[in-house]
Amino acid sequence: MDRPNEKDLLHIEIPDELDQAIRVGVQKGKKMMNRRKYIQRTAAGAAAAFAVFVGSINASPALAANLEDVAVLGTLVRAFQWNAPEAAGGQDSVSGKATVDFRKAAGAEQLTLSFSSADAAAYRATLAHFPETVTLALPSTQEVQVLDAVNQAREDSALIKAVYTLGRADGASYLQIEFDDTADVSVEEYREPGRIVVNLKPGAFEGREVYSVRTLSLDEDGLKQALAAFPEARVLRDETVGYLLEIGQYDSADAAQAARQAAKDPSGLLFVEKRFGNNVPGHYESQAAVSDAQIERAYADVLAQAATIQPVLDFLDQHLAGASPEVQDTLLRGLTGFIQDDPSQYDLAALGRYYQMAGQDIHKALDS
Repeated sequence: MDRPNEKDLLHIEIPDELDQAIRVGVQKGKKMMNRRKYIQRTAAGAAAAFAVFVGSINASPALAANLEDVAVLGTLVRAFQWNAPEAAGGQDSVSGKATVDFRKAAGAEQLTLSFSSADAAAYRATLAHFPETVTLALPSTQEVQVLDAVNQAREDSALIKAVYTLGRADGASYLQIEFDDTADVSVEEYREPGRIVVNLKPGAFEGREVYSVRTLSLDEDGLKQALAAFPEARVLRDETVGYLLEIGQYDSADAAQAARQAAKDPSGLLFVEKRFGNNVPGHYESQAAVSDAQIERAYADVLAQAATIQPVLDFLDQHLAGASPEVQDTLLRGLTGFIQDDPSQYDLAALGRYYQMAGQDIHKALDS
């Protein structure tokens, strides 16, 4: 997906008279440790500060193959460029409620916010990446009703994982679209009747690493408190049922750590998470859980790159004794996988001490 510069914020003004998440397998000719892959996403319950609603995709034989063939009533007021990082418009004088629904055509999808007035209410749409989301801030809209059933949307949409509303302290309504895959996005504004249309089509995957300064995973009360501390942060859902706030994304671990240290974080919520592409953020309830995951990730890299056993043993000497029982078991499974194909070439008596640290027996581990 192209990542536009500031010039992409420009939109086309149209006169009124014109119509219009990680299982990483490490193998080097031997069995390696299994690691989780964070891909399964679930959400349950309504949060006081984060109410989740998902609209369904309404497929119809009458819809043509392209979005241009999907009829949108009203007069086009603004059309923003594809993948513009921000799009804004509407009328501050328009208040009340909005409804949102979906349409699907071959290779493209459409989310439409409809207002009861002739004009669309004031809005600002923000496109964010890694993972892909579009957030619509609606300062004069008291409520957004997302139509249809949650499961239908997840089943039928090729792009959208979920659509949900966000409650924030400023009293505005927020609508967020979360993508399963990379999507290209454009925004259009209509009047008579007032509508905001978000057009979606498959985008090009951008496979790069990012370093996210984010909070620990939060429950309903924690999310509300964290929003008060970081009101401008991006709200995301993690791999399970938790939520988190992302303070920023950086291209290097050093830059991210510097930003984390500079942030005001008296509660100790922030840490740096390394993600790739559109991976879903992990679920971490404590800094200890973050540390455990970082050890496992670093160990997987060692196993993948090691040509001899020595780098593996060096890593165990540094981390095994102080690791939690769960992490110790993971580290030893990695060692077992390294030596299991040909144990005869190793000094098992010497290696047994690593297993003894965790109350295990090397021979039983090799036989399992």
